[in-house]
Amino acid sequence: MFRKAIVMAALIALGIAVFSWLNVRGNEIEGVSDISSECLVTITFENEAGQEYQLQAEQVDRLKELLLTSTFTRTFSPFVIYPVGTERYTIRIDWKDYQHVLIIHCIGNEYISIANQFGGRHLKVKNPEWEPTIKRIISHPEPVR
Repeated sequence: MFRKAIVMAALIALGIAVFSWLNVRGNEIEGVSDISSECLVTITFENEAGQEYQLQAEQVDRLKELLLTSTFTRTFSPFVIYPVGTERYTIRIDWKDYQHVLIIHCIGNEYISIANQFGGRHLKVKNPEWEPTIKRIISHPEPVR
């Protein structure tokens, strides 16, 4: 009986550890909690026009809030499949210290990828409002290019 309880406790602990590893909160992304209105933040759409938006202080704060409140799931495959026509864009956060830059590659409302984090694997976006919120954040300024 005692042995069964120990095995059961070990399985529960293993399950919790796996669940915790698979699920990523926004504050677990290195650098997100350090984002401030002092950062130079651009969002570049990877389309024919290549529109690039430079965010103002209030927009940077909204982006940081989106990142901190979103959750993601690790993927096991180095490749992801997404529908044709899905918008792709890159969020670049520069702390202006010539050392620290956070680059988040986004595939619509589906996936994000961050170089040098999470083993180079994509994270599945679990926030259904991810892409609409990004579009609301950039809805006011004119593209830089």
